[in-house]
Amino acid sequence: MNSVKNINTNEIKKESFSKEIKEELTSLSYPLDMAISILASFLKCNGELILSKNNERIIIKTENAKIAKFIYKLLKEVFKDIKLSFSYRKNMRFNKSYEYLINVLSNIDELIDKLFLSSLDDKIPYLLINSEKKVRGYIIGLFLVSGSCSNPKSSNYHFEIYTHDEKFSSNILSLIKNKIKVYPFDFKMIKRRNNYVLYLKRSDQIASFLAYMDANQSSLIYEGYRLDRDVSNNVNRQENLDIYNYKKVIKNSEELINTINLIDKKLGIKNVANEKVRELCYLRKEYPEASYNELSFLLGEKLGKNISKSNINHLVIKIREMGERFKD
Repeated sequence: MNSVKNINTNEIKKESFSKEIKEELTSLSYPLDMAISILASFLKCNGELILSKNNERIIIKTENAKIAKFIYKLLKEVFKDIKLSFSYRKNMRFNKSYEYLINVLSNIDELIDKLFLSSLDDKIPYLLINSEKKVRGYIIGLFLVSGSCSNPKSSNYHFEIYTHDEKFSSNILSLIKNKIKVYPFDFKMIKRRNNYVLYLKRSDQIASFLAYMDANQSSLIYEGYRLDRDVSNNVNRQENLDIYNYKKVIKNSEELINTINLIDKKLGIKNVANEKVRELCYLRKEYPEASYNELSFLLGEKLGKNISKSNINHLVIKIREMGERFKD
């Protein structure tokens, strides 16, 4: 007899928004080097090598059909003649209707070598993270396996990625702190039962990390709810908040203008290929005190299209990334 007890609706909401983020990430296209890093981290945490007398195979499992199709597609792109089988089965656990399975039936040695799955230690191979794109890809693969994010409608802001290995989680934490230069993400690590969890609690950092992973729609949704709640909760402190935000805008503006000046010196703003990035560079120098909302309006007017605050945030990240490449 089936029974339903103690259903945590917050967890369901959390899982639902996490699913939306993951499905947004699986809808994007990735260059080959980034795809390899995504596969490497995904399979390290979610691949099982089966050895038998006659053959060997790798089984990949997930409870999200779009993730399964995405991993299947990446495997086909990276390993051109690989043989795969795809199946699903009923999962009897509550709220998990189906489990999707990808069986890797050929190119096992090539896959293990290319994705560095034979390594017995917990270090992240350098060739998987020796560029900004590869670092991002490695993080995306980890999030697809074990990432979750609180629903933005909730006031309990929380983003996490976990693994079962303490040293590996520590290495991921070091990767985030040392390799991601565009924003100082303040991840912490705790042990929860048998898992080692990396988490963020600040809502602004969560929205920025979603944008960093290129989950821009999810970042926009998160930022929208966050801003609505912040406004309603801080009506009585608006004056102080305005002063703080003004100082923050000025500080961030000065830092960004320094980066823009570096780009101008090394490349020339007029030679920046991305039109939105190029025009934002000019606007930030012309209006150093403008907020992101004001910049979104100004940029929208200049380009003749709607530009959101979240879009400005993403463009600023791109400017910072470009500046990092030109630093000595």
